[in-house]
Amino acid sequence: MMVRVKVLAGSVSEQSLEVDDGSTYGDVLGQLELNPETVIIMVDGTPVPVDEVVSASYMEVLRVVSGGWSEVH
Repeated sequence: MMVRVKVLAGSVSEQSLEVDDGSTYGDVLGQLELNPETVIIMVDGTPVPVDEVVSASYMEVLRVVSGGWSEVH
């Protein structure tokens, strides 16, 4: 199955990947060499778990950006 993947991380990139039947969204991240702990996978505007089997032909990958906490005095 062909899956279009849009990666949104500062810049935007989009590519198509061939994904084997039974592959998970985590497998797709592996093909893209992305750490699953640093991204959120979105399908139809809804987050999906990395261990879910790929069922959509289009997904977006959003990089999670975190910062430090500061206390205001």
